Amino acid sequence: MVSRTRLLRALQQQSRPRAALVATVPRASVCAAAARCFATSHTRLIAPSPAHGVAKLTAETYPDIKRDEKFAQLTEEHVAYFRDVLSSESAMIDGVSRDAADDILMFNEDWMHKYRGQARLVVKPKSTEEVSKILKYCNDKLLAVVPQGGNTGLVGGSVPVFDEVVISMARMNEIESFDEVSGSLVLGAGCVLEVADQYLAQRGYIFPLDLGAKGSCQVGGNVATNAGGLRLLRYGSLHGSVLGMEAVLPDGTIMNDLCTLRKNNTGYDLKQLFIGAEGTIGIITKLCIQCPQRSPAVNVAFLGIESYEKAQQAFREAKGQLSEILSAFELMDGLSQELVHRAKGETMPLEGQFPFYCLIETSGSNSDHDYEKLEKFLEDVMGKEVVADGVVAQDATQIKSLWAWRESISEVSAHWGGVYKYDVSIPLTDMYSIVPDVNERLAEAGLLGESDEFPVLGCVGYGHMGDSNLHLNVVVRRYDKAVERVLEPYVYEWIEKRKGSISAEHGLGLAKKNYIRYSRNDTMIGLMQQIKQLYDPCTNERPHCRKCLTSGRECEGYERERVFITGTLEDRGRVASHPKRVTSTKKQSSKSPQPKRERSGSHSPRFPQTLNNSAWDDNLDLSHGGKNIAALHTSLHTIVRSTGAALDGNGFGIALPPYSPVELHHDHNGHVGGQNLPLWVSAQCLLCHRGIQGGSQSADSYCLFLFEASPAENWGIASESMIQRLGAANCASFPNHQFFVRVYRPIGVCLALLNRRETFLSDPEWATLPWKKHRKSSLDALFDIMLRLPPVFAQTDGLIPQAPSVERRYKAQGLLQNCLMLERQFAAWLSQSMGSTENFQAVERAAALSNMYEFHDELTAFTMLYYWMSQILFHRCVLDLIAVVDQAVLDSYTGVWLTLPRSLQVDPLRYHDGRDMAAKICRGLDSALDRTSQPDMLVAPMTVALDFYRHLQMASQDGSFESMASQEGVFETLELELFRTRLIAKGQAVANNLQGQIWDEIAQF
Repeated sequence: MVSRTRLLRALQQQSRPRAALVATVPRASVCAAAARCFATSHTRLIAPSPAHGVAKLTAETYPDIKRDEKFAQLTEEHVAYFRDVLSSESAMIDGVSRDAADDILMFNEDWMHKYRGQARLVVKPKSTEEVSKILKYCNDKLLAVVPQGGNTGLVGGSVPVFDEVVISMARMNEIESFDEVSGSLVLGAGCVLEVADQYLAQRGYIFPLDLGAKGSCQVGGNVATNAGGLRLLRYGSLHGSVLGMEAVLPDGTIMNDLCTLRKNNTGYDLKQLFIGAEGTIGIITKLCIQCPQRSPAVNVAFLGIESYEKAQQAFREAKGQLSEILSAFELMDGLSQELVHRAKGETMPLEGQFPFYCLIETSGSNSDHDYEKLEKFLEDVMGKEVVADGVVAQDATQIKSLWAWRESISEVSAHWGGVYKYDVSIPLTDMYSIVPDVNERLAEAGLLGESDEFPVLGCVGYGHMGDSNLHLNVVVRRYDKAVERVLEPYVYEWIEKRKGSISAEHGLGLAKKNYIRYSRNDTMIGLMQQIKQLYDPCTNERPHCRKCLTSGRECEGYERERVFITGTLEDRGRVASHPKRVTSTKKQSSKSPQPKRERSGSHSPRFPQTLNNSAWDDNLDLSHGGKNIAALHTSLHTIVRSTGAALDGNGFGIALPPYSPVELHHDHNGHVGGQNLPLWVSAQCLLCHRGIQGGSQSADSYCLFLFEASPAENWGIASESMIQRLGAANCASFPNHQFFVRVYRPIGVCLALLNRRETFLSDPEWATLPWKKHRKSSLDALFDIMLRLPPVFAQTDGLIPQAPSVERRYKAQGLLQNCLMLERQFAAWLSQSMGSTENFQAVERAAALSNMYEFHDELTAFTMLYYWMSQILFHRCVLDLIAVVDQAVLDSYTGVWLTLPRSLQVDPLRYHDGRDMAAKICRGLDSALDRTSQPDMLVAPMTVALDFYRHLQMASQDGSFESMASQEGVFETLELELFRTRLIAKGQAVANNLQGQIWDEIAQF
């Protein structure tokens, strides 16, 4: 490698070619890509020593650990149940019915050959539902379980002790979705970390966690142990990177908190309890991870340092001089590198040997800028004699080679027979002091020496200086109780005195379970025990409320799995922690009249007869009490002002206030939704009582959703969280599905577009699960694409006011690329949904505008109007991005006019079609109004077109009467304002018809 003198001289050259820092030793020995550690997809770096054989049983190593008598023994009956639950015969390794010890060994034993269990059954579920069924059955039958990911743990937490059922997550390894705009990745807990990172690399992103075990460890296990890894200095811990989570509790309950948003301040953030809980309160099945963009410029330097004090000084200088581009600062002592050298047989990166080595990584967006900063830093620390020698990687191969010297330490430490691993956090000033202290203690006990008669080869220290995390590895030739007695509890007592932590990122597992008090006080431990008891009660009995125990009646309060259930037919959508008692009263309050309620179970539930119909079909066939009801399905933006009982005592009449459509607010710049207020929606579902009391079928019944929707700041967040708590899967059945598809989702899509902000409705589960039992219409598919626009709008709005720069232009190019992708999706949708035939035609009508459109049906009208509306907003955004890309950049860069990639060389004229789209909306609104009984659906297209024409008028206005009269769009603006009066009249006509009916309430939302 380059000596200190030559390296310093090279750094001081004014015009230095990049190759000046390349090592002078033969390239193959330095740059050869070393195989990854034990836990990568490549072959193991070091083959396990034959002396290891099979590890000693954990129960024999720790005889004080006894099997809990309350847990049942596995039987063939249990195995038969699991076989029926699992989706594949290969998804289970059965050691109960046959001899499968060899197949189960890899699940019974950890990679260090230190812990070995006695499991006889391994199950490999494929879905969350299968995990739920397995855990529920095990909970009911009192079968002990151990969740297992990649089994790369270091503290024995992922392997059984006795005959527990091993639940392997290896088959739940699918990457479900990735948002290339926000960077949110949804994937199964069994996905291998390296696979996820490679998937992201192809899309320009990076997983915020990196480990030496990346090729075998699974992301579920990473989160369960709160792994820190090599990127924590740059991206922080997993507590900040995990956006959402799906987990299964010990009783089989599925906790779905798979949020893809960074902000969700609605109550307790329960997913945080699972991060670092090591599977003690539930099994993580899916995750949503916030992934940052991958830095295109990465540099790595490998430094030799004379003392730990100078290593601290180098770290301090690196933070000050490299600051925002510093992504890793790894410390390794001399013995750790000597062991890697002896095991691998490769030439060390530096020519001399040093007491300490540091690996520094920088990552940023500008390679020249980052390299210059690294050069200046190295020149400074070497000039101050903080660093004795160093080498800088020149390409990706050398970067990988240098990292291998750090990542290989973990496995190499176990090469000579075994290793005692301690993963600790210690204040930085004292972090390495524990290594010489432990070495001295082992030597005094006569356990440390060079020959084979001594069990201990040496104690090495390495770790992450960025987060004060030291990996203390006691390398042994064989495991020996005498060594354990010297190390424990001495190591933990040493850490406690310096207010450190006995577990920084590996977890407690079996190895450290009994030593938690060295890092946590009794109060903290007591709270943890309460949380464990809450999620996994020690008995198999469900709790009961005191009120029910006193009265002797059956308790229903804990049978409900949700805080708020919407649209339950029997309970009318309302549920509390304990159900209300049904009582009869002689009179009702005159101040707040209520509709007459049916007793729960007095009528059989009402179900749609045809489940696969689209929710946009106005005719809804319901079955009730053996009778068929053909109901006209509609919704209206209004509320029940008062109610009154029918003369026969069945059902109730309603009185409605004057109809007014949904309001979409404008800001002062003429853009819709500028106030960016959250959405508030409440509704109730009513069924016309005539259909219930009539004959076998009534053709003029109604299924009605009355709703209020407004951007009310004091209610909006709670409203959205209520829908999220309901869950996408619970929006698949009547009446939840109809409410979600015809009321909530259209309003949510429009508000997200017009407020230019992302909504949870863009999550993949909200675009799929509600349609499990129903056909998805072309309008629903259009909404799927439209929901991808708001984040692009928001980022574009953030770019426009920025000063012209190359960075701004590159960001605009990236957004423009996303827009072109969305444009192709719109084109594919239009071709597939509308086909080659026109679903509407131009006709001559007695109207102010010529060539009015006539739609074949209501759904076609809605679909085309919303498509034209989306194109007005979308193409305006594309033009803004093209303007940013074309804007001259006047700064220090010589090439101010950059050549665009061919894929981005688009003709802006094709996006100047706003007038055409707005005119189509004007010509189609009246036909749509004639076709629909849901006039509120026309408010958004009307508002966007009206906003477009008003914007044109403002752009051409000079204040004179003549120019006002000749302004473009004035006539269309007047016509749209007149249409609003016709829309209100249609809504009032619908309301008048509804007030003449007798109703029965189905649900409230």
